[in-house]
Amino acid sequence: MERPAVKVFSLLVAWGLLAGMGQAWAVDNGTDLTGQIIAHLGQVPERAQPFHEQKDMAALTHPLLSSGVLLFHRPAYLEKNTQAPRPEKLVIDGSMVSIQRGAGSVHNVPLSQSPALALLVTTMRAPLEGDMASLTHDYTLSAQGDLGAWTLNMAPLSPQAVHLVRLVVLKGRNNAIQSLKIVQANGDVQTLTLDP
Repeated sequence: MERPAVKVFSLLVAWGLLAGMGQAWAVDNGTDLTGQIIAHLGQVPERAQPFHEQKDMAALTHPLLSSGVLLFHRPAYLEKNTQAPRPEKLVIDGSMVSIQRGAGSVHNVPLSQSPALALLVTTMRAPLEGDMASLTHDYTLSAQGDLGAWTLNMAPLSPQAVHLVRLVVLKGRNNAIQSLKIVQANGDVQTLTLDP
């Protein structure tokens, strides 16, 4: 069974992907690419997008595959509706996380009760807000490419971030994130891809 913090981190990965969808932008090539990416991800409107997710876990011989639809709208709302292989709904609304599997009961977790979970929410919420200061508190950021095709690497800096992840890699074109890969501290890898 997947731990709640890991499950919510999966939802946040999806949120980060949704943050990047949208129209292209033009910027001065002489400015900092990392700052440009974060600034533009902070200007994303409401989104609904199909997703495909793959989790490669050391304890399993085959990857776990899932798919569904992600919904995002400001302020701070993300809903991940997994449709396959079985129904599951995760919602982050402000400072509350809700999880429901199938037709079962809804489990609510206030972020104030889990500092690790709160860090994960902040990690994905900060790009949506264009909040470079919060990101650089916990991560060292670097970017390659240009706004037409970019890669943003987030390497953990704070002890709490190091405890949870080894690396977060977002790849995108213009202001659309195409994939997000998370290498967790235990070596498990999660890749989330949004359909164009």
